[in-house]
Amino acid sequence: MHDVDVKTIESVIPSLELMENAGFALFEAIMQRLEEKEKIIIVCGGGNNGGDGYVLARHLYAADKEVFVYPLETQKLTVETQLNREACVIAGVPFIDNFEGATLLIDCIFGTGLDREVTGMYKDMIEQMNETGIDIVSVDIPSGVDSATGHVLGVAIEAKATYTLQAGKVGLYIYPGRICAGDVHVLDIGIPQVYIDEVESHIFLIEKKNMAALLPERLMHSNKADYGKVLCVGGSVQMSGAITMASLSALRSGAGMMTCAVPQSIRDVIATNVFESMIISLPDDAGLISQGAIEVLRGQLDRYSVILAGCGIGRNDAVVKMVRMLLDSDQPLVLDADALWAFAQVQADYTNRDHLILTPHPKEFADIMGISVKEVIDDFLYWGNQFMEKYPKATLVLKSETTLIFHGQNVYVNTYGNNGLAKGGSGDVLAGCITGLYAQNKQAEQAAILGVFLHAYAGDRVKRRKSVFSLLPTDVLKEIQQVLRKLEEQR
Repeated sequence: MHDVDVKTIESVIPSLELMENAGFALFEAIMQRLEEKEKIIIVCGGGNNGGDGYVLARHLYAADKEVFVYPLETQKLTVETQLNREACVIAGVPFIDNFEGATLLIDCIFGTGLDREVTGMYKDMIEQMNETGIDIVSVDIPSGVDSATGHVLGVAIEAKATYTLQAGKVGLYIYPGRICAGDVHVLDIGIPQVYIDEVESHIFLIEKKNMAALLPERLMHSNKADYGKVLCVGGSVQMSGAITMASLSALRSGAGMMTCAVPQSIRDVIATNVFESMIISLPDDAGLISQGAIEVLRGQLDRYSVILAGCGIGRNDAVVKMVRMLLDSDQPLVLDADALWAFAQVQADYTNRDHLILTPHPKEFADIMGISVKEVIDDFLYWGNQFMEKYPKATLVLKSETTLIFHGQNVYVNTYGNNGLAKGGSGDVLAGCITGLYAQNKQAEQAAILGVFLHAYAGDRVKRRKSVFSLLPTDVLKEIQQVLRKLEEQR
């Protein structure tokens, strides 16, 4: 957005006019959320974010709203901000230095350019605003959040909502910035789209309106083999449900044929619950696959379009050798759950492996990277990119409340989903969904994006009918078919 602003100001819209546009767009948005009687206090810094606040204050005052400006910075102001501060004085907008009686605070302290830790009076003000308990609306980004990474720079505004200008900012959608931002609304401030399109970006927001275009093609003249043959390798006596849900999810997502390779001891469980699947019985020991399972599968892999491994498979030496054998093949491969644990043991030999999708949660990813879970959670974006430097041909689905998908140089940010999905089995449904799509379109990037969306959005649809407490992965599994139907209609 910095580059876009520069291009716009140099070519079309002077900076003062652009600030006026921003302030008026904010005014229209704020007016829609105001109650009959509100006391609004706008806290303005000295940069252009503060200038937007002064323009907003002037328009609210002209609309007979009870609005006050709290000028946090009075000396070091940009030229445009100084001019709009003077315009407020001339218009008669009252200034104030406390929050007494306020019902809404508007944060215009820092904009997107902040890249240093917040200290001094700014830190004190942010803490004071948070402690009031009054609803806060932030302009562009909550002050104290790094717009490029989502990091909190010491302290940050905890906003009820954020009105961001012209385009979303990465820091609004990635933890912990996403928590600080509240509900995010993007406001058009008149920047020509051509200037936005000219700026190269490798980070994209997953949006429902774009998902129908990613659906695999289904032809009138076709048969089951045209939509992929999936092999699911997994399951154990203690976790037979994981591979059951994963295989059903792959089928629900459109895969044409399914084979489950499972320990002999749970063969009947799969046969009873996944009617559409063929079954390969694997030698097992105490309910986990044994060494003999590797030889049973080694000569059969070429039959399948994509292989999903790990769901409920457990941990032993045979699992590590099984995953190594799968990685040594050329078949498209999705690794989930304990297959990721096994991958961590052998990963050094597979840095150039392509047609590979990994779906770790933070603990599994931390084990692969040899770092702590806290390091992962503190900087998903950084560590995901570090992984891609080491495994440039892989696709990484890094799961969290904001799942990130890494493919090549691109990063896709998913903000759908809810905490009802934080339940055992949810990851199995997701892995199966991605696998089923991968079997059809042969595109790891598209399969990961659409699979993550289908799983998360289905979870949101279930949440609207049920409590997050009672939402089950099997509910999501059933709901995926409804989301696919809606996308079909859109296409």
